[in-house]
Amino acid sequence: MTVATAINLALVLMCLLVMVQAIRMDRRIRALRDGHLDQAVEKLDHATQQARIVLSDLKRVLSTDAAAQGEIILSAREMRDELSVMVGVGNSVAERIVDAADKARAVEAGVRRRSTRWREEADAVLRADEATRLVPAAPQAPAVDEARDLSSIVFDLTSKRGNRVA
Repeated sequence: MTVATAINLALVLMCLLVMVQAIRMDRRIRALRDGHLDQAVEKLDHATQQARIVLSDLKRVLSTDAAAQGEIILSAREMRDELSVMVGVGNSVAERIVDAADKARAVEAGVRRRSTRWREEADAVLRADEATRLVPAAPQAPAVDEARDLSSIVFDLTSKRGNRVA
C-alpha cells in the first residue's frame, strides 16, 4: 500500500465521522424546532419576569431599610456621645469624692493628734491640781482649791491654747 492510498483511506474515515456528527446535530436542531424551543423560551421568559419582581422588591426593601438603618446609626452615635459625657462627669465626681475622703482622713488624723495632745494637757493640769491639793497649804488655799471645778479646768486649757476648741 502506497502513501497516497493510506492518505485516501484516512480522508474517507474522517469524512464518515463528519457525516455522523452532522446527522446528530441535525436531529437536535429538529428537536428544538419541533417544540422544545418554545418551552425553553417560555421558561426563560418566566424566569426573567420573576427575577424582575425579586429585584424590584429588593430595591424597595433596601431603600427603606437603608434609611431606617441610617437613623438607627445616627441615634446610636448620639447615645455614644451622651454616654461618653456622662462617663466623664462620673469620673470627675468619683475623683472629687476620693479627694474629699483623703482630706477627711487627713483632718481626722490631725484631730486625733490634737485630741491626744489636749488630753495630755488636761491630765497634766489635773495632776497639778491633785498635787496642790495633797500639799498642805495655808488655811485659805483649800477653800480656793475646792471651789475649782471642771469648767474652770476647761477654761484654763482653752485659754492656754489660744481660745481654740478642737
